[in-house]
Amino acid sequence: GKSTNVNIWIVKQRWGITKDSKLNLKWGLMLELNNYRYETENSYARDSKPYMFRDSVSFSKNKLAMDYLTVPLMIGFTSKPYKDNAFSISAGVSAGYLYNSRSKQVSDERDKQKNKGNFDFEPWKLQYVAEVGLGVVKLYGSYSPQSMYKRGLDIAPYNFGLRFGEWW
Repeated sequence: GKSTNVNIWIVKQRWGITKDSKLNLKWGLMLELNNYRYETENSYARDSKPYMFRDSVSFSKNKLAMDYLTVPLMIGFTSKPYKDNAFSISAGVSAGYLYNSRSKQVSDERDKQKNKGNFDFEPWKLQYVAEVGLGVVKLYGSYSPQSMYKRGLDIAPYNFGLRFGEWW
């Protein structure tokens, strides 16, 4: 319920496929920051297999953070290119490289614990992405059909939310 996904764009570009640029190709480079908050007693340990296990401790805070360097590539339509009130829709794929992952837990028994590591995550994330918007406000979504774990668990991440800004 409190999980978040933040995208920080480093570079973003739009190239007109048609002469009027209504049909376009979009690409960029962004930092994709994911914070997954657990309601269950999941824990991660680098020195155990499997890396994620059901803990016996009750946590007041239990989160996993995963940070990716991501490159999206989308085909889009914009009703009025380079105007503030344009309707736009786009869809495509993105590839992300996991450069940092860590967990943080708070409990009465163990106080605050932070754990850094790979935890057997897939280093690459391929996902489908789409967005629809009016002006600088867009509704976006992404879905990765592959598991975020190399083996064992089969958890496919997805995100949706609002995006603010324009492609240029």
